[in-house]
Amino acid sequence: MPLHVFRVSAVVRESAPLVAWSGTFLASIVKGLMSSDEVRCGFFLSPLQLVSGRGLEVVLSGLLNGSSHSVVEAGSRAVFSVTLFCKEFPFNFLNSLGNGSAGPFTIQSVDYEYIDVFPGSRSEDFVNLVDAYSRGVVEVFFYPTILVFRGWRVLYPSPQRIVFNLLKQATNLLNLDPRIAKRRARVLSRNVELIRDDTRIVAVNIGRRRTAKAFMGRALFGVTGIENLRDFVDLLRFGTIVGVGKSRGIGFGFYRFRVLKPRSRKEPVYGEGE
Repeated sequence: MPLHVFRVSAVVRESAPLVAWSGTFLASIVKGLMSSDEVRCGFFLSPLQLVSGRGLEVVLSGLLNGSSHSVVEAGSRAVFSVTLFCKEFPFNFLNSLGNGSAGPFTIQSVDYEYIDVFPGSRSEDFVNLVDAYSRGVVEVFFYPTILVFRGWRVLYPSPQRIVFNLLKQATNLLNLDPRIAKRRARVLSRNVELIRDDTRIVAVNIGRRRTAKAFMGRALFGVTGIENLRDFVDLLRFGTIVGVGKSRGIGFGFYRFRVLKPRSRKEPVYGEGE
């Protein structure tokens, strides 16, 4: 099943108060632009991001652990992305975006990407990203995320749950061979370890007096072996397109990541990257 990725840049036409999670606010607008078939086929929505002098800032809002609501001011530049999991091209959604207006937003531009093959990297590209022991470190900053395991909610950045979740999604959406995917997941799960966890559990108001517990914050993952580092990074890149975990339709499971460079090939000490 192909992935239809829309990256939208917009300007806030009128100020909008956010009394719930920004992803919920954005989901109500995005769903209104889709046909019923497009909504049913499934989608991943990023949370709302605003452009500032410091770059892109995710709008948390929504009484996150009791904090007050915020207002998205008129004139602000906003960015969000939507990935639809549809066999047919989502013409209705594209046409709706092309009208130039969506809720309080004036659409400035829309970038579209069609993906039907799992993206793959070369092992050689990672040679300078491991130390003398072929170990690499990946930093991931999670926005509200819920992982699941057989019906249980896993509220910490479990590398095993991330690996198996993303490979399962890749198998379902991009028709990977399930036997190869399962074999690769087992190898990766033994070679990726959570080496630092600075995440915290947060309670997020997702609207209509509903609250969801999730984890959020920075985590460091250690990966042994260049091929395992390559595969883990490829999975994380895929996850930036489809999200990870539960409630992806309202922007949960959104994260940013980078591979940290070792200070020296001979000294297995890691800096903060570039």
